[in-house]
Amino acid sequence: MESKKHSGHRSRVKSKILENGLNGFLDYEILEALLFYTIPRKDTKEIAKELLMEFKTLEKVLAVSKDEILSLKIKGINENTYIYFKFLNDLNKKLYKEKFSEETILNSVEATYDYLKSSIGLLEKEVFKIIFLSANNKYLGDEIIFLGTIDRSQIYPREIVKSVLKYNAKSVIFSHNHPSGNPKPSQADLEMTKKLKKILEPLEVRVLDHIIITPEKYYSFLEEGII
Repeated sequence: MESKKHSGHRSRVKSKILENGLNGFLDYEILEALLFYTIPRKDTKEIAKELLMEFKTLEKVLAVSKDEILSLKIKGINENTYIYFKFLNDLNKKLYKEKFSEETILNSVEATYDYLKSSIGLLEKEVFKIIFLSANNKYLGDEIIFLGTIDRSQIYPREIVKSVLKYNAKSVIFSHNHPSGNPKPSQADLEMTKKLKKILEPLEVRVLDHIIITPEKYYSFLEEGII
């Protein structure tokens, strides 16, 4: 059975959350509380600290792969923990996407980056995603068009045109992630953006931005005056 010490501590943490939300909580304390629901009868504080030491941020902990988290062999961590983290991570993406789709998304590049970071920012392989917009810059949808290797995306203009026509988009935002963590565009990135912009011109589809995504920062072609 759970010790009185741990039971009392969990009750105090839950009461604090009910009264004040997460105000004043450190990251390890938030993770500690989450682990209450997958690890019974055990002090989860040290487990939370160990996970944060390994993965650095709460966001990265929740996005961890099954193999990564189970390979740590932390006592108490099991497949249920991974499933719980995955559920929370996927739910967060869904809620963010619902909020994102209801708004005009070009109020700021940062808002667009926040959305893109949640979906592709932590991926270990490079992907190319397009956000499709109406004439009034309303969100119509988005798609990962291509999956690449860790350092290269294979982009085929025909597939991009096909997706643009499917959404009847009037403008688009290109994006791709740099798993290296360096958002600076390569020469290939610059040339590819110019090429795709030219291809979409006869369709009267505007390329509003191309944002390169990393977990910590971004590079906006719009902000840098390239588009």
